[in-house]
Amino acid sequence: MPLILVLSLIVSGIFTAFKAVSLSWLRIFPLSFIVCFIALSLLFWLVIYLSCFYIPVGREYDKPSKFHLAMINAGYWFVCSYAGIRVKATGLDKVPKSGRFLFVSNHLSRFDNMIQCLKLRKTPIAFISKPSNFKIPIARHLMTRCCYIAIDRESPKNAAKSIARAEKLIADDIVSIGVFPQGHRGTGYDIGDFKAGCFKIAVKTGCPIVVATICGTEKVHKNFPFRRTAVNFDILEIIENPSGKTVDIAKTVKEIIQENLNKYKES
Repeated sequence: MPLILVLSLIVSGIFTAFKAVSLSWLRIFPLSFIVCFIALSLLFWLVIYLSCFYIPVGREYDKPSKFHLAMINAGYWFVCSYAGIRVKATGLDKVPKSGRFLFVSNHLSRFDNMIQCLKLRKTPIAFISKPSNFKIPIARHLMTRCCYIAIDRESPKNAAKSIARAEKLIADDIVSIGVFPQGHRGTGYDIGDFKAGCFKIAVKTGCPIVVATICGTEKVHKNFPFRRTAVNFDILEIIENPSGKTVDIAKTVKEIIQENLNKYKES
C-alpha cells in the first residue's frame, strides 16, 4: 500500500480515537482520512515543485542531478502507485552494472518510461522524448535537469542535433539513453517499423543496446480507479558492440521485441 495512504490511515485513526467520545463520532474517520490523504498528497507535490521550480526550461545540462533524479522517480512512484499498477519485471540482472547503454523498448502508454525508470533507477536513463512532453508542469523542469532530450521529428537537422547530444552523454559516461524506436505510442502488440536513426547512438559510441518489452500499460486508463493493472516489464537481450547498418540493427531489435510481445498477445 502506498506510503501516503498508510500515513493517512494512521493520522485519521489517531484523530478519530481522540475525538470519538461516542459511536457517532466514528463517522468522522472517512472524512478525516480523505482530508489527510489530500493534504499529504498536496504536500508531496509541493516539495517536488519547490525542488525544481527554479530550473530554467530549455537549458542543456552537462550531467543529471542525483537529487532531481530522486525527485523525478518520486513523482513516477506516486503516479504509478495511485494508478494501481503492479509490475512484474524479469531480466533485470542482465542490465550492465557499469558503463552506459542505449535502452530500447516498445511503447504503449505514457506510463512506460515511468515504470522503466523506476525499475532501472540504479542505472539512470535519460529518455529521448517528444517536445510536447517538455510543456508538462513540474515534469518539464525535472526532465530538463535530468538530461532528457527533446527530439523534433519534423526537422531532420534538429533531430540530428538531439541524436548527437545523446551520443555525447553516452560517450562521456554521463547517463544511459532511452528510446522508443516506434516514434509514437502503439495501439497493440503488433509493432510497426522502427526509426533506424536512433541506433546511430549505439553504433557511434560502441555502447551495448538493452532490448526490452513492456506489456499491460495500455490498460491502465481503462482499469483506473476500480481495478489494478498488471504490467510485465522484460529485459530480453543485451546486444554488445553493435555495428553495421542501423537499418539492419533496427530490424534485429524489432524481431527480438516482436517475438516476446507475441507471447503476451497469444496468452
